[in-house]
Amino acid sequence: MYAKIITKELFTIYRSEENMKVEYNRPSATSYISLRIKAGMGEKDQERAAIALENSLFTVSIYEDEGESLIGFGRIAGDGGITYIVSDIMVDPQYRRQGYATIIMQEIDKYLTQNTYEDSYICLIANAPADKLYHKFNFSYLPDNKCGMLRKQK
Repeated sequence: MYAKIITKELFTIYRSEENMKVEYNRPSATSYISLRIKAGMGEKDQERAAIALENSLFTVSIYEDEGESLIGFGRIAGDGGITYIVSDIMVDPQYRRQGYATIIMQEIDKYLTQNTYEDSYICLIANAPADKLYHKFNFSYLPDNKCGMLRKQK
């Protein structure tokens, strides 16, 4: 891994009398896939999910129930030198609109501030209405002379 590594301490947040824990280690592929399904982001292959998590530059996970249930997640993929992709920002529907996505993005923003360069490409693809959240973290729509594209897969 070529990215500069930042050391983070675990911390606990308290909301609505619930104990939530934010961690920077990778969740299990099973927990990740389960949250993807709950969040409406679709199922992924277990083996490929494990590879994706292992190759992430940075992950942030929010757990409830003493770290048993993954309720929020986000990660950064990329090469650690030029290109960084913010990906998989998701919160269990039962916990949405309580500030957890903002916490995830704050931690991702800290990582990007400490580990990227003036000429780095930092990108993401957002589903509306989540694009409103990303504007708060210096993401903006592409200018008229640029366009985002996705490769069609079979």
